[in-house]
Amino acid sequence: MGSLINSFLEGLAETINTLNYESNSKFFNPSIAMLSTLILTGLASFSLDFKPPLIILFLSFLLMFLARSRIYSWLKIIAITTLWATTVSIPLIFTFPGGLASVTLGLVELGISLEGLYLMIMFTIRVVAAASIFTAFIFILGWRGVIDGLRGLKVPGSIVSLISLSIIYIPFLIREMVRMLSAREVRIVRKTGFRELWYVLASVVGDLILRSYEHAWRLEKAIKARSLKPNPPPAGKFRVGLWINDLTLLILTLCITMLWFLSR
Repeated sequence: MGSLINSFLEGLAETINTLNYESNSKFFNPSIAMLSTLILTGLASFSLDFKPPLIILFLSFLLMFLARSRIYSWLKIIAITTLWATTVSIPLIFTFPGGLASVTLGLVELGISLEGLYLMIMFTIRVVAAASIFTAFIFILGWRGVIDGLRGLKVPGSIVSLISLSIIYIPFLIREMVRMLSAREVRIVRKTGFRELWYVLASVVGDLILRSYEHAWRLEKAIKARSLKPNPPPAGKFRVGLWINDLTLLILTLCITMLWFLSR
């Protein structure tokens, strides 16, 4: 069990690390791209119909193909997201009484309904569409482009600073958790059951919180020691219009937004 958890956490840290890179592409204006990203991600997440998420999912594939970004790394993230969303949404198929099929688990008999299957598919599509369009723009802009875009949208400097640091420290803390889990596994010298093993591994949460607080405290002191001004950096300027790409993106965002309202 421990090896499986460690492999999952290492894969999660590596997946987040793939988002942290500099992009030399000037395919979109960062401010306009981030505005469209936030709108399209929200539309995909809260859609009640299949059409908007599917269109957004197709648009994310089209953008990755036209921008010629790192499509294989992006597809890996989308595959992991699809697997995770499908796994956690499986219980939805048993939420309504139905006669499609039945599954017996000991003394409990669960019925698979058409309404539950629809909810599961809808949930998975929404999650995958939102993740695909958001990560597609991150791959196209690069993490520095995302930060510049948020500053151009007048997002408060403290929030932008936290976001810029999260891409570095989230994988760091995940790998810290892996090391702590491995250390606890080594100290288990006798054969234990699943429940006892889970209690031992779950005890890492408290240590992780304390270590996270320690790293955050040291980072805050280091930033203050190297900063000439106590206030966060000012927000950037909203630079409107690069080329036809930005206008096309805004038109597509507007059309999908109108479709989203019409489908409600």
